[in-house]
Amino acid sequence: MKIAVMTHWNDETGAAVHAKALVNVWLGMGHKVTVFSFLREELGEDKFTGKDERYVIRCFGKNFLDPRPILTSEFDVFVVEDLRALPVEPLVRIFPMIKNRARTIHIVHEDKLPEEAWFYQFPWDKVVYFDERQEFLKDVYPDAEYIPFPCFPVRHGEKYESRKRLGLPMDKKIIFTFCQRGYRPYLRYLCEELRSKVVLLFVIYPDYEMIEKESAPPWMIVREEGALPDERFDEYLFASDAVIFHKYHVRYPKLVSATIFQAIGADCPIFIPQQSEYFQPLKDEVTYYTDTEDLCQKLVDFCCDESIAKRVIEAEEVYTHIRSAKKIAGIYIDVFTGVLKERGL
Repeated sequence: MKIAVMTHWNDETGAAVHAKALVNVWLGMGHKVTVFSFLREELGEDKFTGKDERYVIRCFGKNFLDPRPILTSEFDVFVVEDLRALPVEPLVRIFPMIKNRARTIHIVHEDKLPEEAWFYQFPWDKVVYFDERQEFLKDVYPDAEYIPFPCFPVRHGEKYESRKRLGLPMDKKIIFTFCQRGYRPYLRYLCEELRSKVVLLFVIYPDYEMIEKESAPPWMIVREEGALPDERFDEYLFASDAVIFHKYHVRYPKLVSATIFQAIGADCPIFIPQQSEYFQPLKDEVTYYTDTEDLCQKLVDFCCDESIAKRVIEAEEVYTHIRSAKKIAGIYIDVFTGVLKERGL
């Protein structure tokens, strides 16, 4: 099958993470994939998480589109990830030509029905959503289909080799707080019983204002880095004993966090806020905290009882296999096959 995907790519967005997990598997299954994405100068080099693969064509910006690469490429299925992020008006002009030659799929990243009329002008052959809370789409697209967000594969690293490459302490437990992609520092102190044996590691953007980066206490390390490439993100996870992902939104429900599905297979226990909407599908695979006091106490228990980490990592691996990118990508192929048969292709 020949699959085209129009999406963010090799950057920090949820669409890029979602697309990467699927495309890697489709290629491994022997399908031909072409990815159409933003020109790199549109986002800035510091926002990218990797070098482009040979199948990636960058041909548009937020408000413009060079249609030639799309119209001269061969594909049976045209997949759009997160329409709102793409150059809608130029795309709608060439959409009839795309529809004449392929089936069209929209993977929706909206957390509520959009109020803008432009969102509904595309006659998709199939609409797909990845968060069960997006069932509101069925009010407009009765045949919309839920396909879960895919997990990246299980990866195993060597903790002390990763620490050596990253220049991190060998003799302490490391609690990594990820502070990119909208995640924020949360626990910025350690209770006395942890200070001699634990280091809090923060990885922040160079322009992020965090007072501790100028005068960090002995039990804290603050690293300034641009967008982490996938391999370097994994390196930090492999090097750490646990990771804190703190993201919280109180105004209205938000969709699941793409970053969690990337990180969950990397053998690093995850701590996340109990009240956050971003992590709804997860249960025993992570450790929830309610506030800083609760988090600190759970870290004490975690550091004193190695069986907690073992239990959580085992649960993470089970969850990763259940929602593996391989299984989810296969479901998409079944959907593509179905819509192609409807057209007689």
